[in-house]
Parts: sequence; C-alpha cells; structure tokens
Amino acid sequence: MASFNLPPELLAIITSLSNTETLKALRLTNHMLCAFATKNLFSTVSLYTEDQSCEGFESVITHPQLNEHVHKVRLNTVKVDYSSDEEHEELEVPFKWKELLPMLPKIPNLESVVLRFDKTITFDDDYQHPPQSVDYRESLIRWLGAGLVSLKQPLKELGIQNHQNMTPLNPDLQQVLCTLSSLRLNVVHETEPSCIQNEIEKEAFQDFYGRILPSIWLKPMMGSLRKLSLYSNFPWGFYPKFSLEGIHCPNLQSLTLGNFCFFEDQQVDWILSHSSTLEQLYLDDCLIFFRARILDNEGQLAMCPIPKSRMEFQPGYSWWDFWHYDYPSRWSDLFASFKTGLPHLRRFAIGHNRAWDADPEYEIPFEKELDLVPALMHDRYMAFEGGLVEGHLGPSQFISPGWNEAGDWPQCDDEDREALKTLYGKIKQQVDCGEFTVGDRKVVDLVETRPW
Repeated sequence: MASFNLPPELLAIITSLSNTETLKALRLTNHMLCAFATKNLFSTVSLYTEDQSCEGFESVITHPQLNEHVHKVRLNTVKVDYSSDEEHEELEVPFKWKELLPMLPKIPNLESVVLRFDKTITFDDDYQHPPQSVDYRESLIRWLGAGLVSLKQPLKELGIQNHQNMTPLNPDLQQVLCTLSSLRLNVVHETEPSCIQNEIEKEAFQDFYGRILPSIWLKPMMGSLRKLSLYSNFPWGFYPKFSLEGIHCPNLQSLTLGNFCFFEDQQVDWILSHSSTLEQLYLDDCLIFFRARILDNEGQLAMCPIPKSRMEFQPGYSWWDFWHYDYPSRWSDLFASFKTGLPHLRRFAIGHNRAWDADPEYEIPFEKELDLVPALMHDRYMAFEGGLVEGHLGPSQFISPGWNEAGDWPQCDDEDREALKTLYGKIKQQVDCGEFTVGDRKVVDLVETRPW
C-alpha cells in the first residue's frame, strides 16, 4: 500500500494521534505499523483495583518486549468518584497492589506516575464513612514509595490526584521527591457542608500548610523541579499561613496554582524570583484578598501571616474585636509585574477552568492547564472574615461579592482588562476577547459580567 512509503517520522506522528482501538487494529496489519502502534499503545498503562486489571498490568510490566515501551503509569483507585452525599462501605485495600507496586522497577523506562484517589475523604467524626480511609491511602503511598525508590532511573514526574492533607508520606516517597522534575499535587480537605468554616481551624489543615507542604514536599525537590502544579479544594496561601520563605526552584519553567490567595507583594516577588527560567504561568481560580479581618485572639493571630504591626485594631466590631488589613494591589498591578519581571514568559492564563464544573458536586482540575480559558471572573477579589460578622451570610470565612455589598469590592474591571491585554500583547499570545460562557457565567471582553 502507498501509505507504507511514508517516512517513519510521519508514521510515528500518525500513530501517536490514534486512539486505543485504532492502535490495536494497526498492530494486526504489518510489522512496520505494528512497531509504531505497539510503542504508542503501551507508552501509558493504567492499573485499577479489579483482579482483571491487576493481571493485565502485571503481564505488561513483566513482558520483556512490552515493558520497555512504558513511560507512564496511571494508578487509579477508582474509575468514577463516589458521591459525598451517598452512604458508602469502606473499600478494602487492594492487596494485589502490595505485590504490583514494588514491581515498578521492572519497567526500565518509567518516567511518570499518576496516583488517583477518590475525592470523598475521611471526616473526623463517627458518623460519616468515606470509601477510602486514611489507612487505605497511607498503605498505597507506602507501597508506591517502595517501588519508586528502587527504580533504575530516578522518576521524573509524579502526580497525586485528591491527596488528603492528613495522609503521611513515608521515607521512600520523600526520597523520590528529591529527583523530580515535575510535581502535580491536588489536595483535598475535609468539608462539612453545614460547618465549612471549621475546617481551616483544624490542626491537620494548619500543619499541612504550615509545615508539610513547604518542608516535606517542596524544599526537597527545589534543585530539580521544572514544573509545579498545586491545587486545593480550599482557598489557600493566606489562612492558615503558608510561607514561601526559603523555597526557590532555580530551574522552574512552568507554574500552576489553583485556588491560591494573593495578599502581599512578597508572593508576587517569589514568582518574579524565577524570572530567568519561568516560561508558563497559570492562575486557576486564584484570588486577591483585598481585605482581611482577624479576630483578636491568640489562635487566629498565630495562624495569620500578617503581623499586628501591619494591621489596624478595630475594637468592638459586631460584638468582636478585630485586626483589619488592607492589600492595596490589584490584578492590574500583578499583570504589570509579570509583564516587566518575567522576560521569558511565553504562556499565561488566569480564569476559571471548566474542569471545576465537570462534576455535579466538585472536582479539582488535574492535568488541565491548557484548558484554562483566560477570563477575569468577578470572584477574583475576595475578603477574609475571621469570625461571624454583621452582613456575612455565608458559612465560610472566604467572602465573595455575592455574600456582601458589591460596592465594597474593588471596581477596577477596565484597569484589570487593559493590563491583561497589555501582558498578552507583550508575550504575543492570542486570546478570545469576544463573548463566551464559563459554566453558567457569561464573559464579555475578558471580564465576567456582574450579576448585580
């Protein structure tokens, strides 16, 4: 056939764009297409908890010809996430994985591993029983670490989807972190629909952002990291405090932050400190805390990153004494800083990823950076209220315009839009400045139309 006269490079591209069923069919044609199809078909292999999946996975990674094509492994503890409103039986730990995960060193060219947990997590009470307990998650992390630490070549990429904040890391996996060039970490925290405000006051939440994330996750991989993606199902970065002090990645090329809070210029300066290498920056559902009120008690003040010397005391505000903080910078200021301070920036996006709305309940985007459509959503500015205050109708400390008087919020759509367009002009990135929707929200000329 004439198609077989195509250059091998072109055949490689064609097969790389083919779906699984097409690749299976191509393996049955002739030796040339079989070789290209086999390479692409087995470049990524997936493991589920069912016996059939375990058997198929083992047959591939122990096959002397097939295992050399494997570069990425996806470890899926679920096919579809459980609903948090349903009653679940606690899942049994997939003990077959205890045998399979330590066998990962049999894959000679393994570069990337993604571990997916269920998004429904353990609650600190005796009434709700999620499908995957902390022991379940810890066992899989331990087995995975045992396999990865023994790889012939250090792992390059690690992704953990729906990592519960209280799940400990074992020493083997901590050792693996030191050689990673790419980390994707989606963190989920306990949420009680009737008492959302309670979660950020819990010790596990505070310990994760105060110690575990900066010291155990980020600092060991600073020297090798080139790509970093951090998401949380809670706004993070402000309260409880999370410090970037002492963290610098000299080779960082791509940075993605999801649900991150900007509240002081030092955070922007941290991004700019990677000016010699940073080429891609994605800010997914990130926000600016333009105002914060912290209760005048030792507990909240200890978790607040702003010292009292930079706040104003407000006695007797709505039954409580508060410390008040204003952050004067706006998104237009941040865009201007990125424009002048990141000379190698080639791709930038800020907005609300449609993946957040893909699930009827809630789902954190994972491996979806390129799907982030640039848009300035109205909740890009929020306020933090440390206690229940007059006019605050929502069950959370994170206050959006919909929960309060819109007039209190920064009125700077035009300034933000023009600064964003200027940034895109500088990096020569084309964006949609027309009219489109993000979920059920309408965006016109890069700015979400306001519902009030």
